[in-house]
Amino acid sequence: MKRAARIVDGSGREVAFGRELGRGGEGSVFEIAGRSDLAAKVYHKPLPKEKQEKIEAMVRLKTERLLRFTVWPVDVLRDGARRVIGFLMPVLSGKEIHKLYGPKTRLTEFPQAGYSFLIHTAANLARAFAAVHEAGHVVGDINHSNFYVTDQATILMLDCDSFQVQSDSTRFGCDVGIPMYMPPELQGAASFRGIVRTRNHDNFGLAVFIFMLLFMGRHPFAGKYSGSGDMPIERAIREFRFAYGPGASSRQMQPPPGALPIHVLPPEVQSLFARAFSQDSMTRRPDAQEWIAALQDMGGSLVPCAANPWHQYPASAGSCPWCAMEGATGGLLFRPADPARGSAGAAGAAQTGGVHRAARDSAGGFQLPVAWTQIQRVPPPPPARTLPEPSSLPSQPSEPVAAYLRRRKRLGALSILSLAAAAGVWIFLPGFWMITAGSLAGFNLLLLAAGRGRRALRSARTEERDLLRLRWNELSRRYAEASEPRPFADKLQELERARNEYLSLESFKAAELRRLQAKQRSGQMKIHLRRHRIEQAHLDGIGPGRKASLALFGIETALEVETHRLARVPGFGPANTRMLLAWRDRIERRFVFDPVLGRVPQAEVLAVERAVEARTRELERRLSAGASELMRISSGIRSRQEAALREAGGTAQALAQAELDVNAL
Repeated sequence: MKRAARIVDGSGREVAFGRELGRGGEGSVFEIAGRSDLAAKVYHKPLPKEKQEKIEAMVRLKTERLLRFTVWPVDVLRDGARRVIGFLMPVLSGKEIHKLYGPKTRLTEFPQAGYSFLIHTAANLARAFAAVHEAGHVVGDINHSNFYVTDQATILMLDCDSFQVQSDSTRFGCDVGIPMYMPPELQGAASFRGIVRTRNHDNFGLAVFIFMLLFMGRHPFAGKYSGSGDMPIERAIREFRFAYGPGASSRQMQPPPGALPIHVLPPEVQSLFARAFSQDSMTRRPDAQEWIAALQDMGGSLVPCAANPWHQYPASAGSCPWCAMEGATGGLLFRPADPARGSAGAAGAAQTGGVHRAARDSAGGFQLPVAWTQIQRVPPPPPARTLPEPSSLPSQPSEPVAAYLRRRKRLGALSILSLAAAAGVWIFLPGFWMITAGSLAGFNLLLLAAGRGRRALRSARTEERDLLRLRWNELSRRYAEASEPRPFADKLQELERARNEYLSLESFKAAELRRLQAKQRSGQMKIHLRRHRIEQAHLDGIGPGRKASLALFGIETALEVETHRLARVPGFGPANTRMLLAWRDRIERRFVFDPVLGRVPQAEVLAVERAVEARTRELERRLSAGASELMRISSGIRSRQEAALREAGGTAQALAQAELDVNAL
């Protein structure tokens, strides 16, 4: 809807607008000239009569208590025809609540926020709900974009015109809602139009947001599901699968890895969560006043951690859970407070009555430090030894060779005697020379026979030695292969990569969500550029003819104005190119991102969360089994080494003996 030329408030005074502060799917918000305390919301489209009446009723129903916790309409805005086209409201301050309960964004957006600040914010959120309920209204549209938190832990609710408002006997409904914050009885509703919201419905959403504040952004129904298929949050809510409750295991649910154990909270707070999310209590969920009392008591029971003074936790927990959680993930949950400013938790506590304490870990399930310590304790396989050369081993000749050597020795002695006898006969009995010749011939025959035996034995032992040498070389190679440390080193590197990936999963998830957000922004930018047609633009030197030429090449809107595309248009020179690019640049600068239309679809967010959760489970499985797999690899290498050494030892001794035999022969 084009903004009216003259806009007046409920008293007929003209309202002068300043700059636009934000734009949503329903309307835009503007500064009011001369009023730093007020802003104006103007709807894009004409409002139906019922919506105009609702805004008029809300202005009449404003109270000081409502204005303390909400940006409630304080006056109507009308056009020249006296139709309601918007309203005046207090200026919004603070940041979206999800930037506080998410650990990563909290460190940058709320750097001084301790756990006491989170508890105090939760108590103030309950106070905001109490103010709405006491006035007779219902919030209805509960989502993370509708709650803002200041640096003092105060809460402001916006989009109050979507509340269910009760004005005497007239009820103005709430037609919207996000399923992941809706109670089980409203899950699966095709439309919220016509559904009468109740305080008990609100009490469910209030409990969800208190849970996320106390549990570092974890949703109470986002847990590890042990059944088959997926378990979306909406289905888990519908089936009462509270992942942290006493009956969670019977419903095949357990808290996700690294989550704060619920038993570290005071028993009263645990009991309130059980009532808020159980099937038995769905008609009597804890109301805002019950939460205020329990959270005040919890805040007053916080104690500082002995190891880290920036950690606070409930005294009943016994030990600090944040140390264990930070040690498991390597991430930082709370930033040290600036001594000059004091902690944000203390600042918030000073405003509405104090809160001070945190939680404890007895985490159970997978714990990265424990798994990694076990992995590091697995002894690596022993390195390969240098096998001794067989020739260096002490050995004795084999029995056949030893027997041959003994016979040869005796034959040598006999040969000396025979030669001496023959010489004597020849000298002293020359007439018996035939006896001498016969003796020498017999002796020669013995020598010939001994020589043939030695050659045969030496040939056999040489052949056996060569075979043993081949076998020794093969066994040496097998031993070297058996001692190869690479399988152990490769598995250890694989586990190190898994550990690093596990530690970076939150960063990966944040990057994926930023990518989805950037995609939404890019999509809105494309729509914005496509709305500006070249044929409707007044551009010096670019008349109808050139515009027609551009259209022939598919360049019709600001979206298609790109240097490389313009370069393909014949006759379209550098000056015209610069003019068109400057025109597109001006249009881009006028772009205003609509955070409502630009919300990442919940299905895409859940897809990222499910993918990260699945990867988390896979990495936990691999890291949990890492120590046993490393031990199996190390033991396998050791056993193969020992088997190869045993076999090599016998072969080395046999080869040494064969070498000695050959040399002796």
